[in-house]
Amino acid sequence: MNDTGLPGVTLADREHVCVFHRGPEERDAVLAAFFGAGLSEGDKCLCIADSADTGAVADRVAPDRRRVQPDQLTVLPASAYLTDGRFVPERVYSQWHSIIGGYVDEGYGHVRGTGELSWFLRHHRATGEGAGALLEYEALCNRLVKRRPATIFCLYDLDLLDAGLLPGVLRHHSAALARGVLFRSWRIEERRGGADEALLLGNQLLAGARTPGEIEGLLAGIRQAALDPEGAPGAEAQRFLQALHGLATPHLRSARLEAAQLTGALLAGTPLDPGQEAQIRLLGLDLDAPVRAVVVRPGVDPAELAAQGIGLATGQPRETGFVTGDDPQFSDRLAAVAGPGRTVGVGRAHTGAAGAARSYTEARQAADFAAGLDRTVVRHEDLGLFSLLADGGDPGPMADLVAEWLGPLLAHDDGRRQKLLPTLAAYLDAGAAQQATADDLGVHVSTLKYRLGRIEAVTGRDLSSPDVRFQLQVALAAHRTLSVLRTTTD
Repeated sequence: MNDTGLPGVTLADREHVCVFHRGPEERDAVLAAFFGAGLSEGDKCLCIADSADTGAVADRVAPDRRRVQPDQLTVLPASAYLTDGRFVPERVYSQWHSIIGGYVDEGYGHVRGTGELSWFLRHHRATGEGAGALLEYEALCNRLVKRRPATIFCLYDLDLLDAGLLPGVLRHHSAALARGVLFRSWRIEERRGGADEALLLGNQLLAGARTPGEIEGLLAGIRQAALDPEGAPGAEAQRFLQALHGLATPHLRSARLEAAQLTGALLAGTPLDPGQEAQIRLLGLDLDAPVRAVVVRPGVDPAELAAQGIGLATGQPRETGFVTGDDPQFSDRLAAVAGPGRTVGVGRAHTGAAGAARSYTEARQAADFAAGLDRTVVRHEDLGLFSLLADGGDPGPMADLVAEWLGPLLAHDDGRRQKLLPTLAAYLDAGAAQQATADDLGVHVSTLKYRLGRIEAVTGRDLSSPDVRFQLQVALAAHRTLSVLRTTTD
């Protein structure tokens, strides 16, 4: 048996352990304890670090190393995992096998090795690639500790881990260390207390999780790792599922509340501190790249947004606002929330926190026009003149313009069942194409011509004049804009 330096954690001389931690401080605490005990026992210590500054790493994980044998600690950068820039598990295994064999030839009776896999987790998060190679490597490490006198720690940062990897990672290790607690079994046994270890592991992994997506991913990974994939869960497995849900509920509630509050601050234009900016990145939003705000009315269930990978959302039953990247998947996310009975406003794409707040203002205006124009989705960049008129501020000049060009027609329509304004709007929206206008209104062209004649008589304007049609189009846009502004201020 060997002392790990961690309270209550003792291992056999040849073990392959996955170590779950959050961030560099937890990582360094584990490494300092593990290597400190190893240096005291005369073990050779090998650290594969996620840093090119190997001297700084050595100072952090073994500050007292100069009191023991020279070269008892070796620190290599993570590039040691790669051959010509590629991760080839068999080659890495052969390298470790040879290196450890060399240490044995030098007279060391036992080797402690740690490998930090953050470089891989970042690559996997960015590309979704490499899971098979990782698990092949972990299987080869099991072979390694059978053939060489070594204890190996594979370090996984939970802030970077794709929870989909969790079941495979656990399956390829004889033990797991999660935030100071050692686990040797996480499969549920159908006996009293047979789920306790799995629940404790779940509790350790969930501690410190900060986003709803991360928590839900960990839950799925823990369930897959703990439950027998064959057959229906028994009584103990059912107890495990219920208890795991109870464990996760406060984490989820807290994470959703924090995300909603952060989204509210972002959309309101409140200055963000570095911690809030880091949390926004964890929630999947890169403010250095173009982002868009979206407003949905009535509000959307947060679970519906989460299913679309949207982590930054806030709102109430009448309205939901969220921010997401302006990437190739944006249109798919938009289509998913633009269901029947909803109106959706989309802000322009901007960068930075201030840009997100500006996009939200635009999205709310676009949502107002979506309702006023009876459309499902309106993008702010498509508002054109409507936006210009609405942003002009003073409704007085707009009302004067409407009165001058549309006043007689509005007076004519007041109280009449057959109104002429919709005909004029359809005619102008169709670019003065009579057949297209008639088709849109569902009438015969001769009926349309009669109505256009009535419009000319009431307004005193010649609809064959392009200048007149332009002025009427502007007046109609002003009329629609005033209708939207009145609705939003009522």
